[in-house]
Amino acid sequence: MRILIIGNGNIDNNAIQDILKPSDVIICCDGGSKYLFNEGILPHYIIGDLDSSVPQIIQFFETKNVVFKKFDAKKDETDMELCIDFALGLNPDEIIILGGIGTRLDHSLANINLLIKAEDKNIKATIIDSKNTVNITKNEFKIQGKKGDLVSLMPISSIVEGVSTKGLEYPLNNATMHIGKSLGISNVMLEDCASVSVKNGYLLIIKSID
Repeated sequence: MRILIIGNGNIDNNAIQDILKPSDVIICCDGGSKYLFNEGILPHYIIGDLDSSVPQIIQFFETKNVVFKKFDAKKDETDMELCIDFALGLNPDEIIILGGIGTRLDHSLANINLLIKAEDKNIKATIIDSKNTVNITKNEFKIQGKKGDLVSLMPISSIVEGVSTKGLEYPLNNATMHIGKSLGISNVMLEDCASVSVKNGYLLIIKSID
């Protein structure tokens, strides 16, 4: 099972339609409801405190028997964390997040960090926007793209040990990466698939296109 989470960040026109599969379970994170409404897509769930949602859109989805999981605005978790926790409880094979990156840098960074939750359960989770595909790994990861795509590897824990790569122009072999250092930025894919492996720590993988 694949879960598609729609956040309130930046989503380009047709991006949801391009990624959505008929079998996907769709979870809407609060204000992301506007994207689904505009695309004529019904989510299976809407989760959050609904402080970013348009009341008329929420009323529309209520008439369509969408399942709502409403929370008080005064809470410790962001709406995205609530969505990811709920998604993980469904035991999916994969989670894809659209609208997880936006103008709020604090929320964008928090959403990226939340990928660790999925990685700890051995569930692939990806944040996608028009220019970037974002993942976190603590084991092995295959990077899908095309020759010439830029790939940046950054430690998201204080130290990441045993970092090795294949299929990238500037290889790493059992490298140790420290947070606060720029080693790993702007590598280049040599083919349509590359790979990275990690022995200890959490590594952030960002594939970018111009």
